Amino acid sequence: MRKTTVGATAVAAALIASLTLAAGGSATATTASGQGLRQTGLPVAVDPAADLTANPDRLNESWYVTAHVTAGGHRYGFMANHLNSGDAKQGRTFSTVSIIDEDTGWYTKSEIALPPRTGLSDKQGVDIHTDNITWTGDAKEQKLRAKVPEGTIDVTFRPQGNVLYNMGTGYFPMFGDAKYANYEYAFPTMDTSGTLTLHGRTEKVRGQAWLDHQWGPLPDIASGKASWSWMNLNLSNGDKVSLWKTKESKENTWATVLKPDGTQTVAEATLTPDESTLWTSPTTGKKYPTRWKVTIPGEHAKLNVKVYANDQELTVPGPRYEGSAAVTGTYDHRPVTGTTYVELTGGQ
Repeated sequence: MRKTTVGATAVAAALIASLTLAAGGSATATTASGQGLRQTGLPVAVDPAADLTANPDRLNESWYVTAHVTAGGHRYGFMANHLNSGDAKQGRTFSTVSIIDEDTGWYTKSEIALPPRTGLSDKQGVDIHTDNITWTGDAKEQKLRAKVPEGTIDVTFRPQGNVLYNMGTGYFPMFGDAKYANYEYAFPTMDTSGTLTLHGRTEKVRGQAWLDHQWGPLPDIASGKASWSWMNLNLSNGDKVSLWKTKESKENTWATVLKPDGTQTVAEATLTPDESTLWTSPTTGKKYPTRWKVTIPGEHAKLNVKVYANDQELTVPGPRYEGSAAVTGTYDHRPVTGTTYVELTGGQ
């Protein structure tokens, strides 16, 4: 059985609650106080291959990929997201793409709002077709063609290694509340190759991508009463971290850590924005932090996150922030670097 470890008691309690709700069964876990970690065996609530397929019964289903690549001697980040928000009758579909030159800060995006479930089919695997995204494939290989006003991304993804299951099972109560039963998993290591064409010039692309698939009910984020901050940390020591900070009636921050050997760790964490680095969007007037401090005591992690460029705001749906960022700091008492995308929604 895949091995999962659990951090402090509060995190373990949420993990067991999520397991009970998702699987309808019971489980036992040995927890540790403070920074200690001990092993627990848990079943998985999702099927990474089968659950890539669109399901009309799911609320707020999202296929989200971010990548950090090199092309033409420059480092680029790109993001493609197909979000079916709400249900099949009253919801909306949002198809968004962004590209950033991480060396110069140049940024572009494409945002489209569509009727519910536009671009989806019942074909097995990923099968998305909109004016700015064509994304097809399965758990072994996928192809993405994404368009922005200045050109296109045309790449192949080949998932490698282990799947990351959020909260260790792929199920968690969003905002710490069982009424927001969410499912989420990731292919955090996808070899990425292909081409990037901008302003009529085509360059070969090589790098790595992270696919995140999530669905489940959510509160009304537009009201400003609920929000989240999320990061997908890809670290130089081989660890992959999905970090959540949610706010509604209370605040919850926790991390799911995937080790190179496949071990999954659920740990308490802190995510602190640097309020002195706020950037004000000239489009919406909304303020966003551009630097953060992340701590994961169970991993002896003290990390600094800084965006490559301030202006990485999306407005469909929105406003929200999808920012490519650099990671530096220490992890397990050793220096570490990395990359991430920072997602901010609602009132921060």
